Amino acid sequence: MRVTTDMIVGAGLIIALWVAIYCDDTELQKTLGSGLIGYIGRTAIESHGGSDAK
Repeated sequence: MRVTTDMIVGAGLIIALWVAIYCDDTELQKTLGSGLIGYIGRTAIESHGGSDAK
């Protein structure tokens, strides 16, 4: 498997979310969770030919 920039960014967001959960920072958890979902969604659409998505 080839390591891509998307994988590195995704892993960084997941690690940051774990730290926020451990530190019990609710606001940061919400922000990171939302950002992670949006980033992974955008990456999935781009990798599967997002011309159909509107």
